[in-house]
Amino acid sequence: MKKLAVIDIGSNSMRVLIVKVTNGKNYEFVDELKSIVRLGRGMTAEGAISEEKIKLAIIVLSHFKRLCDSNNVTEIVAVATEAVRKASNQMEFIDRAKKEIGIDIRVLSGSEEAYFDYLAVVNSIDINSALLMDIGGSSTEFILVEDRKMKESISIPMGAITLTDRFMSIKGGNQKKIKELESFLVSNFDKISWLKKANGLPLIGVGGSHRTIGKIHRNKINYPFNNPHNYVISSKDVMGIYSFLKNMEISQYKKVRGISRDRADIFVGAICCIATAMKYCGTKKLCISESGLRQGLIYGKLIKSYPPLVENILDFSLSNIVNNYGSDKKHLKLVWSFAGKLCTAFSDILPMRDEDYRILKSAVMLGDCGVSLGFGSQEKYSFYIVRNLKIYGLTHREQIMAAFVVSTFEENKIRKSDYFGKILDSDDVEIIEKLSLIFYISKFLDRAYDGNVLDIDIQVEKEKVILNIVSKKESLLEISMVNECRDYFYKVFNRSLVVK
Repeated sequence: MKKLAVIDIGSNSMRVLIVKVTNGKNYEFVDELKSIVRLGRGMTAEGAISEEKIKLAIIVLSHFKRLCDSNNVTEIVAVATEAVRKASNQMEFIDRAKKEIGIDIRVLSGSEEAYFDYLAVVNSIDINSALLMDIGGSSTEFILVEDRKMKESISIPMGAITLTDRFMSIKGGNQKKIKELESFLVSNFDKISWLKKANGLPLIGVGGSHRTIGKIHRNKINYPFNNPHNYVISSKDVMGIYSFLKNMEISQYKKVRGISRDRADIFVGAICCIATAMKYCGTKKLCISESGLRQGLIYGKLIKSYPPLVENILDFSLSNIVNNYGSDKKHLKLVWSFAGKLCTAFSDILPMRDEDYRILKSAVMLGDCGVSLGFGSQEKYSFYIVRNLKIYGLTHREQIMAAFVVSTFEENKIRKSDYFGKILDSDDVEIIEKLSLIFYISKFLDRAYDGNVLDIDIQVEKEKVILNIVSKKESLLEISMVNECRDYFYKVFNRSLVVK
């Protein structure tokens, strides 16, 4: 086991993420810290970072180093992006960070920054083809992904700070400033020869500005699930937010729910760039990625293949969570095999889609997590944990459904929840009921966690289902537990359940 810290010295903010790594591939986020420094603002006429900003950045790095030391971090990976990349006094800043704090800083090229953004997204969101966009304080990266492969990438030296400072300072009203900014952006997009290849593809947004759009939208519709990652917004809704904001004075932005006070004064440049890019590429939807540069660097460290891509995002994520919770892997493997056999046998009465398998597998693998908080209410605890975990490879809907599958099924409880009508519908409730039944029968078949049941044979008849248990020794415990599901089974499948 070792602890790794990734420090991202951006043009707007500086961040540190501390990760515990076990078995060389499993990871757990331990701590993180953020500070707004804005190295990209107020640079001298010669293109140097001001002495005031350098001093502030050094202080922040000292705070990060203290956090690393208290967490017994064994390796620090510190990277800097556009503000330091273009600074005429780049080496002075790097040398002082090394001398005063003892941290080595690697300045990433624009293509390297785009590459780590790519790794972060394709290893945490289940997409095949998309346009990735990371708008920072002083640069914007575009990455074209086809079949999970990075086909094109570019970093252009304009971001939330530089665009806002340049165009909001010109004379005239907001409409004139915005119009000139949009024209400037389009002229720059025209210079990217391959950008039109992204026409119609979803846009995956990386960085704080995209997350802010997500916050605004979630607040606007009272979205009940507070998970910024893999949150999807239609282009129509993004344009609606943009139209609303571009007619406001920047001084009023901080009053908008979802825009933080430390981003309000630079957000106009960012959302204009995002909205213009979406319009330029004919994008139908924006998907928010909470994973970015730091997570990409972590994947680069953890995954030994090249390029470092996980084969199955959900399986990798579930394996990581199971390892962190110390769940019984043999038990989970056995329960999942039972669930698979039940689904296969019930194919005529329970047709399973790929998404249903994802939901059920997530429930099986994570259903025991609640035990870590105590017995007696583990179903309630498991619901809370599954709902709030970062499970990569699931949509929001699938994650909420998996959470309900692991809790005791109560139709009225689901229908009265905040999720019903906004994330879940009546068809989803029906699926949850069926998957929950499969989940509990499968768990009960290894109730003692001792692998007593070796196999099951299922016969589906017109009026009943016969479940034959093959075990090492007598299986009265398992039979009695599964029999508790008989009434539930009849209600769901309109067949009697016979267990032998």
